[in-house]
Amino acid sequence: MVVDDDAAVRNLISRFFGYNNYDTQTAPDARTARELFQRFQPDLVILDVNLPDESGFKLCQEIRKTGVLVLMLTCMTDTNYVLEGFEKGADDYLTKPFDLEILKAKVGALFKRRLADKPYHDSSFNNRIIFDKLVIDVEKCQVTVNNNLVLLTTLEYDLLYFLATHPNRVWDRSELLSSVWSDENEEDKAERKVDVHIGQIRKKIGDMDGKLIKTVRGKGYMFEPPVPISL
Repeated sequence: MVVDDDAAVRNLISRFFGYNNYDTQTAPDARTARELFQRFQPDLVILDVNLPDESGFKLCQEIRKTGVLVLMLTCMTDTNYVLEGFEKGADDYLTKPFDLEILKAKVGALFKRRLADKPYHDSSFNNRIIFDKLVIDVEKCQVTVNNNLVLLTTLEYDLLYFLATHPNRVWDRSELLSSVWSDENEEDKAERKVDVHIGQIRKKIGDMDGKLIKTVRGKGYMFEPPVPISL
């Protein structure tokens, strides 16, 4: 689903993805997007930040609660806006003007990341990885804390899963970028992204004191759990 107040942009993206065998629907504002979302039930939303009735960041938060992928599309190039997009749950971010092939590549990468087996999957962990109250369901790509579902973005899940399956080792930011953001263009990689996503993961899993995901000053991050129980 494409949500953008610019009819030319909506039509351009819709026609392009339709030509590439995607089923697409478009909405000009947040109100229409909410109504269409219930009927269309998209797998991914391309969302503009500047909507006529409210901020796209707010709509992004709502959409991410459903687990649907969100790619923010905006003319705002300031780093703070980009980081706010990720903080609100966006899975990726592309600024205008944009290349349609780059947009298609990003959409394809998001679907591939969600559907494909993780390249760093450890077969010694079966269906679930349990660290006390934190449970990572590998088959469903879901995380629960105290039996409550934690709504992570695709990148947040990938980052947590990578750290949890490679524990007790310090990973610097560049290594995490190479391992988890491996399909992104170099210009899209910023080490500050890692800090933003780590902060969001800690907040969501209740690890604000950094007992599980430790910050190693001047080096990076380390997952230091109790001994896991595999089921």
